Amino acid sequence: MNNTLKTSLVLCDLDHLLLGTDGNLPQVLRDVMQLFSSRGGRLTVFSQRSPKAVRTILGSVRLAAPALVCGGTLAYQFATGTGQPLCSFAGREEAVLQKLPSAVGLGIALQMTDGSTRVLRMSEALEAHLQQEWTPYVLSSAADVRGEDVLRILLYQDKKQMPLVPLLDKALGEAADSLLAERVAPDLLVLTPGAVSGTAMFNAVCPPVGCAAEELTVVANCTQMLELMHLAGHSVVPADAAAELRLAAAQTTLTDHDTGAAAEYLYNLVRGAEATA
Repeated sequence: MNNTLKTSLVLCDLDHLLLGTDGNLPQVLRDVMQLFSSRGGRLTVFSQRSPKAVRTILGSVRLAAPALVCGGTLAYQFATGTGQPLCSFAGREEAVLQKLPSAVGLGIALQMTDGSTRVLRMSEALEAHLQQEWTPYVLSSAADVRGEDVLRILLYQDKKQMPLVPLLDKALGEAADSLLAERVAPDLLVLTPGAVSGTAMFNAVCPPVGCAAEELTVVANCTQMLELMHLAGHSVVPADAAAELRLAAAQTTLTDHDTGAAAEYLYNLVRGAEATA
């Protein structure tokens, strides 16, 4: 086992760097990840997906630290099947959960603190996402949900021209102003009680495995990982990353996100470690 790799931890963006266009982990990248781990490398991931969806995608790939799932709102340890929620809608049942808008073509799903997904209202876009992302779910009613058990509210719209923000403002009133709304896909708007800080995410992932800030490398391709990039000892983005990410990164790969950026970086780590062994 190589000590150079063993002393560091790589936190990689799963959704935008490790997955192919079909939503699966390409075999070549799976092989590189296994090689990295076999040489002593420590790897974990950041994903918008639920823990069960991430586990299905990774298959036999094992993570060396808690993964940041559900958009960084849940630190999940797959080895023990336990999670640490970093936010919740506690006390907001009446103000938010029971007042969510109802409209044709609007699907609503909840990501829960136990790692499960509950669907309050199905739509074509929501159904497509659930299938593509390998996400198991349970149909539920907002009246049966406790705010303390909810991490995020996912709003899927079938039509791009749907006035989603005005719908939310009308349904939630002043409560809408206290929520963080993020457009993470053209047909998906995510609501959280507020932003989860990079420090909170770092503390949930690194101290439990004895990793200091200078030993963390963040390989990112989404702005939700920006604060983590600033905290880490090293940060990497693909060649085609957004300008904001490229400016914040210490290193940019030669390849784009969909042509091997993650594989390039991980393989170079293995080669570099073996050269100095």
